[in-house]
Amino acid sequence: MSNRWADERIRHRVVLSAGLIGGDTLALIIALLASHRIASSWSIWYAPPEFPPSLWLLIPVALAVFALGRLYVLDELLEGPIEYGRVINGCTLASLGLIVLGFWGKGLNAMAPSRTLIALVWMLSITMVGANRFAARRIVRFVRRRGYLVSRAIMVGLGGSGIAFARHFERMRHAGVKIVGFVDDFLPPGTPVLGDLKVLGPPSALPTVLAQTGAHEAIVVPTAMAWESFQELIRRVASLDGYTIRLAPGSGDLLATSLRPHQLGFVPMMTVERVRIVGLDRVLKFALDVGLALTGVLLAAPIVLFASAARRLRGERLFRPIRLLGREGVVFKTGVLNGTSVPERMERFLKRFGLARFPQLVSVLAGRMSIVGPRPIPASERGRHMPWLAGLLTVKPGLTGPWAVHPAGTLEAEMEQSLFYIRNYTIWFDLEVLARIVLRRLVVKRDAAKVRREEGTIGERVAVHR
Repeated sequence: MSNRWADERIRHRVVLSAGLIGGDTLALIIALLASHRIASSWSIWYAPPEFPPSLWLLIPVALAVFALGRLYVLDELLEGPIEYGRVINGCTLASLGLIVLGFWGKGLNAMAPSRTLIALVWMLSITMVGANRFAARRIVRFVRRRGYLVSRAIMVGLGGSGIAFARHFERMRHAGVKIVGFVDDFLPPGTPVLGDLKVLGPPSALPTVLAQTGAHEAIVVPTAMAWESFQELIRRVASLDGYTIRLAPGSGDLLATSLRPHQLGFVPMMTVERVRIVGLDRVLKFALDVGLALTGVLLAAPIVLFASAARRLRGERLFRPIRLLGREGVVFKTGVLNGTSVPERMERFLKRFGLARFPQLVSVLAGRMSIVGPRPIPASERGRHMPWLAGLLTVKPGLTGPWAVHPAGTLEAEMEQSLFYIRNYTIWFDLEVLARIVLRRLVVKRDAAKVRREEGTIGERVAVHR
């Protein structure tokens, strides 16, 4: 059975590697042809209309640079922004090779690429190869959700951290990791842990468990196992040839951080970057927040101001102030709809068009909240959320979020959901949440309309006795 899983994994990885190489090759061909076509139309800078044959050398050079830059090491791809950085570096080095080729070609009176063509090749190759990798991620995630390109893994260490990781990978099916069991120092083999997952033995039996289950890797949680067992496992890593051993952060707070590997005095180190949403993701999220909040404020301001003025004349407030916990635990004031002073019809109107969140849209523009994020926590409930605050307060609270799409049954489940959002954040996550909320509202309206139609039809067909 394990041989079948191993053969299937090898076959899938070969197909994926070939697909990446083929996609990159096609992307480079399109970039070269498009660059020449654009440059040829600019006759001021580029006179020869013929395609320089020397340009085709860019493809093998670029593929070789990509390989040296670890762009075909599957365990390091399809997650995070590092892959796109390697694409930029690889295309830049390959384009520099064209510059060298230009000098060499001129010395032999050959047709060498012009500076304009080289610049276009550089820009378009980055764009096309990056687009290929972007599309490859979506395709791979699609097939992983259907059980292909999946790596079987053993969780080494139990406790809360080990179970949390198992649940995480169960939810993140597109990550391509399937947990098939646990090894643990303290529970006997056969002990049920999570669903169908059981303890398969102690850490000392890991090589046997890997072979019997057909697992390809082990995910080690150091804080969830005995220190002696962890030391022994690290000593035996060299003998586990053919298997991938991964170390997972043992602290729940680290799940909401970013870990940056580097060397300090020739010693491998991991620097903890506490703010999870950084770099390009942070810029894109800021742009999304400002764009949507500004649009909402401009559209809603006339109606809200009119309604507020009408309530003021009666000595009532349309919104009542509340104090929420912001990023890094900073307390700020915003407002919520004052339901006690609003007629039911007006309340439905304001909520239907999202006007009840108007003060919070202003808080988004002020940089205190985000459109999508964890559920806002009132300052008065700090103590209730204390076990999770270290992770939750690394980002701004949101007007909406995954908690609005899939309401959790318990506080613990909702906090786990929020931490899941933080540690797996991408701009696409926000867009997916917003799209699901829009679709959910449309479905709710359609179902409500259907119920009203059915009630009307029944009322017409069936005699109602009063």
